Amino acid sequence: MSTEGKKLPLSSIEHDGGERVASAPVRRSDRISLELPIQVAGTDAFGQDFTDDCRTIVVSRYGAKIALSRDLVPDQEVNVTCSSTGKSADARIVGLISSGDGTWHYGIEFLDPEINLWGIDFPPLSESEKGVGRVLLECQHCHARELVYLSEFEAEVFEANGCLSRRCKRCTEATLWKRARPEASGEVPDSSSSARLRTENERQRVRVSLKMAACIRSRQYGEEVVTTENVSRGGLRFRSAKRYAVGWEIEVAVPYSPGGSNIFAPARVENAVTSAADGLTAYGLSYIPIHKGWPIR
Repeated sequence: MSTEGKKLPLSSIEHDGGERVASAPVRRSDRISLELPIQVAGTDAFGQDFTDDCRTIVVSRYGAKIALSRDLVPDQEVNVTCSSTGKSADARIVGLISSGDGTWHYGIEFLDPEINLWGIDFPPLSESEKGVGRVLLECQHCHARELVYLSEFEAEVFEANGCLSRRCKRCTEATLWKRARPEASGEVPDSSSSARLRTENERQRVRVSLKMAACIRSRQYGEEVVTTENVSRGGLRFRSAKRYAVGWEIEVAVPYSPGGSNIFAPARVENAVTSAADGLTAYGLSYIPIHKGWPIR
């Protein structure tokens, strides 16, 4: 479900399963824009039992954002089955995110935080310090899926070849990994840095001049696909004709694949320099540290 060129409601940018509307929590897991076929069973707001086939829009370690043609009530419990893994889990409806055209988008949270319903290995958010990019990769031998924080060198190799050689936990040997593909039955239509702030000099030491596709998501402009000028473990730099203001909190996915399994991380616009030659503005982004959180507002 593409939103390019459209302004997004705040809730669609800053809310997914596992985050409570009332308490402005800290994000506990990276979120992946990924459409997976699921089956949801429960009782709707009118007391009618149902079992519906539907889909996810965003998945996380602890829940998801789902699209369902049912009117449900916050805090009610449902059972969710993931078609690709065959696993089921009980979940609660966190709340309604948006609705339209007979479809409701809900945030759900698993009742058992240890369940791995999606079959995806989510590393601890603290490990995001090691990466300049985030990508969902799939082992080409056993098809295990893992959210990977790319180092500077891995990002360059992945951008050049579209794949990486890395050790697979399941295969117990080095295998070829590529970006995870959407589920065959679902045509896709839809963290942070370290727990301490980095100084400007620290960011410069790890900055790599690398052109990669990135997607900038903001409340003001919706989604914009750009090309990075450089990337680092603390953020990135890109140019745009749009006017992002210094201090804006946005989300960025890098590397980005249209219609793919993209991972958006919270970031802040730190600086902006407009060129007199072409009118484009160069923006510097820094990832928002974990201890600052990424609350719902």
